[in-house]
Amino acid sequence: MSMNVPKNSLIKVVQDKNNYLVHIHFQDKERAKKIVGRQWDGERKAWVYPKDLLTYNSLVEEFQKDADIFDIHPPEVDKKPVSKHIDANNLDNLSVNDDEGSQEKIGDQLNLIPEIFESIQELTSTQNLLMEQFCAQNTEINKALKNIASSSTQAVKETVKIEKIETLPETLNLNILKERKLFEKVLIDIAYEASRKNESFHKWVELHPPMREPSDFVNATHEKIKQQLEQIVNETDPKEKFYNLIKRAQDNNLIYIEPNDPIKVYSILHTLNDIRNRFAHPQGKFHPFEKLTRSIIYLMSLSLIWSRIMIEDSGHE
Repeated sequence: MSMNVPKNSLIKVVQDKNNYLVHIHFQDKERAKKIVGRQWDGERKAWVYPKDLLTYNSLVEEFQKDADIFDIHPPEVDKKPVSKHIDANNLDNLSVNDDEGSQEKIGDQLNLIPEIFESIQELTSTQNLLMEQFCAQNTEINKALKNIASSSTQAVKETVKIEKIETLPETLNLNILKERKLFEKVLIDIAYEASRKNESFHKWVELHPPMREPSDFVNATHEKIKQQLEQIVNETDPKEKFYNLIKRAQDNNLIYIEPNDPIKVYSILHTLNDIRNRFAHPQGKFHPFEKLTRSIIYLMSLSLIWSRIMIEDSGHE
């Protein structure tokens, strides 16, 4: 029995359904640690032990005399009745009738034992074979799962890689070609939607990228629109000015516009002409970002009227 020693704090020995628990001050932890099977439970701030008879006796020996709370009981032992007969498949013939006391019948029953062992050996061999087959199949399944996992990982990496290319960064640097192309794609997608998903418009702006080649985009598109206006007003002189083509089309009401249409086709055409003139006849310093800004305005304005003025709707030169 443990000698009583000064305690640093309250000692509580209790139990739950599956374990014994000792709550004790950390300076007295060595007493708890002496008992075999201990585990520290930080959630409950207790030493936890298996609920068996050896542990119960050890806890009684160590703590019962000085524990402030000692509320544990010996574990319940399941008492299973011993069967008088062997309860196994097809072993009824092994049961011995005490009343008969016949040595001859006992001998006959004992002779069945080798046959039973032989059957057990055959069953064991069959089970071993099935286990080998299962292990082989399990190995193949694991290989297949590893291949799937590897493929999935690669697919995720590729998806992430694509996402990195197609996702706008928080801060764009348009001096970097990759980021400019990304921004351009977003603008083209917006303009394409604004054009009511006009395929010829989309093909044209893909052929003449507005952010990577703003001057080419504006100048080439201007010539494309001019050709359409020439056909609308039936002009054969290629030297006729863009401004005059707009005026003639408007004066003669040659472009169909719904009443109360919010899209002012002629005003937009004049805007496009002004932007093109800035590119064709720049006065003073024409900063690269001014070019980009004007090209963006040109793109968005163009998307609103493209389908209104295109006669040759191929989208190519």
